[in-house]
Amino acid sequence: MLKSWKFWLGFLLLSGLVWLVGEEYGWVSLLSAWQRVPPEALAVAVALMLVSYLLRAVRFFDFFMLRSQRHFVRLLRITVLHNFFNNMMPMRSGEASFPMLMKDYFAVPYRHSGPALLWLRLLDLYALLALAFISLQSLVPWPLAVKVVISALVIIAPLSALLVQEKVRRWLLSHQDGSWQSKASELMTALPDSPMRFVRALFWTLVNWLVKIVVYAWLLQVFTGLDFYQCWSGATTGELSSVLPIHGIAGAGTYEAGVVAGLLPWQVDASTALAAAVNLHLFVLGTTLLLTGLLVLLTHGVRNRS
Repeated sequence: MLKSWKFWLGFLLLSGLVWLVGEEYGWVSLLSAWQRVPPEALAVAVALMLVSYLLRAVRFFDFFMLRSQRHFVRLLRITVLHNFFNNMMPMRSGEASFPMLMKDYFAVPYRHSGPALLWLRLLDLYALLALAFISLQSLVPWPLAVKVVISALVIIAPLSALLVQEKVRRWLLSHQDGSWQSKASELMTALPDSPMRFVRALFWTLVNWLVKIVVYAWLLQVFTGLDFYQCWSGATTGELSSVLPIHGIAGAGTYEAGVVAGLLPWQVDASTALAAAVNLHLFVLGTTLLLTGLLVLLTHGVRNRS
């Protein structure tokens, strides 16, 4: 029943977006904006999206190195499939595919893959917010040295979570007088247990999002004519829309709303912002289909390899 509710609400958001675009612009008129994108530049953008896929796989490989038995290609396949289901299914229901795939390919129990994925998603959220904050410093007339210091502090701020995590871990280990403490202690074994492991995860996360947001902001700049840092805002809020509890099929409707919310404060016309958001989303979905097909084909039969 819950799945049915998610699907039909997601379908309603998708249908509403298709109708709105058809009524306001006409799909042919909206897609004509792609004529302004040079083919060679589009090829570079797709190549950078491929780099992003590989960076995401490297992050998971680094994080799950012991549990994945150092099989990078297997983990690349899992990462690609997880990203595909996450982008295409409504209400973030595609997230469930990752624990299932890790159990299927590497026999990693849900109690380990689930908390680890949640932790990495929180790191994704932090990275998006941090990159948005750093980019908006261009609006403040601070000296460059001050901006550099603030940016560095923002980037290393998550390390404080490692201290809190270690205190919680020690408390749980010293209070093993109940079943919930034992279960919680076991769940925490899935989280980073050293500063370097934490730093590496943060590094791969920031680099991956930096590549993606640069591509998305550039496309928005082509479609709207705004300055790059203004388009960066729209690209970031579009990605942040994925954390909303209501999420359409393939992100339809909610993704566009996120992008528009980030563009409107820059006095861009609402109609232009929505058209740019739809075209950006089509790029995201198009590259998802293209790169997923390519990488799944290249990793076909990977489970039969030693």
